[in-house]
Amino acid sequence: MKSYKFVDGEFTNSIEIKHSEFIANVKGIADESDALDFIMRIKKKYSDATHNCYAYIADENGLNMRFSDDGEPGGTAGQPILETLKKAGLKKTAVVITRYFGGIKLGASGLVGAYTRATVECLEKSTIKEMETAVLVKIAATFSEWAQIETSLKKFAAISNTEYGDGVVAWVYVKPDNLDAFLSDINSRTSGKVKTEILEKTYYGF
Repeated sequence: MKSYKFVDGEFTNSIEIKHSEFIANVKGIADESDALDFIMRIKKKYSDATHNCYAYIADENGLNMRFSDDGEPGGTAGQPILETLKKAGLKKTAVVITRYFGGIKLGASGLVGAYTRATVECLEKSTIKEMETAVLVKIAATFSEWAQIETSLKKFAAISNTEYGDGVVAWVYVKPDNLDAFLSDINSRTSGKVKTEILEKTYYGF
């Protein structure tokens, strides 16, 4: 598992090139189904447009990739969008670029430049975050033990969720390189009384 960057949210930007309007919409996605829903929504919104070209990378490994030129000459729209996503190191992100033709043909190289520029400028206005590899750990402690390990939590972990009853049960994310130090620290502070359970290796935006 490797860390990856993604667009956090949904963003739009419009540019004009030789009287053609290029409206870029970019969105962080959960999976391919989410990407397809986003694409269909944008196509419906701009159903009167000349073209709605898109590209997406639907997984954190960069293996599930698709693009469409939607009627533009082959290789001039969807692929440049996809290449821009790859160059930016983005995963789990989809882009749809809507074109309203302005009457002047751009040629193949002009189209590649236009779709690339539209993608780049929209990404520049987007919020991009990084998901890092993490270990999800479940912690069960008494209230006094919880107070003792607060320093350890602030130093090594990110708290995802907590439940309060007779004591505290919490789910926290820890970077793999910090896991041993984290567990050693909380055991030292509580003489090993705090119960910990390593649940899974996953991703988290620290």
